[in-house]
Amino acid sequence: MKASLNNTISKLTTLNLALFVLLMSSPTQADETITQSPQPQFATATSSNHDVSSPLTSRVPHTVFPTDQGMPLAREDVDLIKTAVVPGRAFVPSTTPRETHPTYTPITPRYQPAPQYQQPAPQYQQPTTIPQYNQPAPQSPQTPAGGEILGNNKPTDPQVKISSRNTDPKMLGFLRTTSMQELTSLYHEASRMIDAKHVNPPAYETRMKASLNNLILALDNPDFQRANNLSSQSTAIRQVQAELSQTMNSQPARNATEAVGLMQWSAELVNRQLGVRREAVALEFMNGTIDALDKYSSFMPESTAFAPGAELENRKTASLEENIVGIGVELETHPMGAILVGVVENSPASGLGLKKGDLIVAVNGQSVRGLGLNTVAGKLGGSLGTQITLDIERDGQRYRGQLSRQRIYVSSVTGTEMLDNIKKVGYVRLKQFSESSRKDLEAAMWSLHNQGMKSLVLDLRGNPGGLLDQAIEVSDLFLPCGTIVSTKGRNYSDNTSETATREKTWSIPLVVLVDDGSASASEIFAAAIQENERGVVVGRHSYGKGTVQTHFPLQTVSGLLKLTTAKFYSPAGREMAGSGVTPDLLVRATEKNSNSTDYDADIEAAISVVDQGIPSRLAQQAANCNQPKYQTPGQANNSFNNFTQQLQMNMSGR
Repeated sequence: MKASLNNTISKLTTLNLALFVLLMSSPTQADETITQSPQPQFATATSSNHDVSSPLTSRVPHTVFPTDQGMPLAREDVDLIKTAVVPGRAFVPSTTPRETHPTYTPITPRYQPAPQYQQPAPQYQQPTTIPQYNQPAPQSPQTPAGGEILGNNKPTDPQVKISSRNTDPKMLGFLRTTSMQELTSLYHEASRMIDAKHVNPPAYETRMKASLNNLILALDNPDFQRANNLSSQSTAIRQVQAELSQTMNSQPARNATEAVGLMQWSAELVNRQLGVRREAVALEFMNGTIDALDKYSSFMPESTAFAPGAELENRKTASLEENIVGIGVELETHPMGAILVGVVENSPASGLGLKKGDLIVAVNGQSVRGLGLNTVAGKLGGSLGTQITLDIERDGQRYRGQLSRQRIYVSSVTGTEMLDNIKKVGYVRLKQFSESSRKDLEAAMWSLHNQGMKSLVLDLRGNPGGLLDQAIEVSDLFLPCGTIVSTKGRNYSDNTSETATREKTWSIPLVVLVDDGSASASEIFAAAIQENERGVVVGRHSYGKGTVQTHFPLQTVSGLLKLTTAKFYSPAGREMAGSGVTPDLLVRATEKNSNSTDYDADIEAAISVVDQGIPSRLAQQAANCNQPKYQTPGQANNSFNNFTQQLQMNMSGR
């Protein structure tokens, strides 16, 4: 197993996904909450009657591939964003189960009676008079519904991308402090990296047409116009667009030098005719070049010097950090502002009494009506300990409250419970693959183990992915041997093959839940479990992302260039880009599949699979490690095929 991978993965979904709203801080060591607890006995790997709920112990050789030294940063699966929200958890060491491990309190079991949860009453006061705000102009149709959206969900509509960039405080801050000379140098540097590192770089002619077309679209984009004080002078704009279009079709660039010449010419033209800063034009030109590469590549400016709350951010994306600073809310866009779709436990927001469904209508006395989530996030961001005033609308009433930004721990695990206290079916939801995913998951599994867990349902529905090395480490928790994933790219370091080790492998019978929101790292894990016949995959077809991105530090400016550098392949050698993972047991989608504590068809199907003993048999067979099977879905067991067909017929009648 490689000790460190310098790579990441990402995914595209719809624009209405939630944006995590908290500005980041530099990561700090998590507080340890360690309690003494007896260690379960580990069975040897060769035993024919081992305890299937306990880890195995033996170790077998594994493949290690060398990588380039000192080049890229860690691969991550999440686009650069300003915020993240995940509830905290106790810290646990990163490698294997130990005699000391954290206390982890599971939530109330989904299928057991539970007392009615009482939401704390708001601790803020209703204003005697509602402030009269200066309302901003309504958001344009081109502005993304979700602003800059979470994780891999990078927008694909060019106008959406343009709006996202021109409402992002980080990108706007970078633009304010960057000169034309720096942007010229940046373009040269980015071009060299693209030519050397991208998995399939398009020709310069293709890149230039995309850049000029991006400028043509930007001149019509209301967010670009507002950001650059460009009035909608239709005649003048049309003249400039016509000249850009003519150049796009008549003067193709053949190399980086000619491309820079076109960038400088375009900047001078738009500046002279429309008064837009040359730097703004050059930056949009460069972003158009990068957009031409693929859905996932992007320029990511560092916020160290310019964005609100800039001193709080390090080189990692917010949702992959273990510690961040913020108020602890998860938002979606709303015509009147931003609506809460989640509140972090033990956060300033939860302490204030905010809850899902509350509508933020103003921040520090300024209305957020019509603003994109990028802008709202910028207003909510700030330094540790600073105060923020929110105006909230709930059930037709408005309230005002003050809270301070605090450090919040980011955990991958957002749900741990015993689904069935008689059958001892444990449940864990893994929200993403971040730096602490293996530790988070092990902590949750130890908790369930101490409650007598005999089988596990691991929920990856809606998990957009994350760090490649964490996908491998989490897979290694369950696989005693066999290939986990392989990657193939243009460069030597992008061609890898990762195999499982037997050290401290959990042999618990396993069911994995996936859906069309499960991508990249989630798909790596699900395919590894499925094709090694270690467990059963239940749900719906996964997203099918299948490419790897690498973050390269830039020398000319403070920032990163994220490039697609490889594709990844399942244990059987199947290319996963566009294909994803097909579940062993398909379950019809329902509105309640991911969010309801009532009937959940996926979980019901998972429990039925456990009842048939299939995960237990697979776990026992996998422990022998005779040879990898690498079966396609549904071929592992004829009795399983018969069972799944009958179960699907039964469920279709619900």
